[in-house]
Amino acid sequence: MKKLLYSLIILAFLVATSCKNSSSNLVNAFAEDGKIIVQYDNGTSKEIALKDNTFTGFSRANNIIIYYRIVQKSKIRMKDPEGGGHDQFSVFSFNPTTNEEKILFTTCLDYEDGGTKLDYANSEDYPFDCLYGLERGIVSPDGERLYFQTYAWATCSAIHYYNFKACKLVFFRAGCLENVTAEGIEVVTTGIEMYENNQGEMESKGRYLQNCLFDTNVNLMKELSPKKI
Repeated sequence: MKKLLYSLIILAFLVATSCKNSSSNLVNAFAEDGKIIVQYDNGTSKEIALKDNTFTGFSRANNIIIYYRIVQKSKIRMKDPEGGGHDQFSVFSFNPTTNEEKILFTTCLDYEDGGTKLDYANSEDYPFDCLYGLERGIVSPDGERLYFQTYAWATCSAIHYYNFKACKLVFFRAGCLENVTAEGIEVVTTGIEMYENNQGEMESKGRYLQNCLFDTNVNLMKELSPKKI
């Protein structure tokens, strides 16, 4: 009888703990000592082995953490480290409550096909077949988008975002991604600075770099720095 009563008490405790964790909401996540530390609003936390993944951020709105990993090494760089080429990456979401991992998208291996198909491939804005390489990624403060950049033009990178709710990749603009805040998306833009000479002809001063802030619809909000030639 005592054993039965003890078992029932333990079972009730486990059920209560399970219910408490399942109803908790993700409030923070960060990488530390080879692990991802996930924190909930009920004061509990959870550790997830980072393994070969690179932690990118978390979305409180969607209760997921984001990370990526190399799925195939560049064949070109394996033969010649200076020969160009790109590793193939996959970007994942992970729900720490359900332990469900989901592939969001995959980049191309080297210059081959094989990555996620893009609606905007070979367009005027993005004249490439797929995503090449993967550079820094930042989850927006509202948790709705993952902004990231890839290799593109000789003079600058391409910035894209993944919409979590729509499960869709969207091209943002050319440039280098600096930061994503509640105020907007900070981008280092580049272009050719022109001037009119004494003969009334336009000539180039050279290529410039400039920090600018854009809204989510790619409208210029403000120039954060002067143009640097």
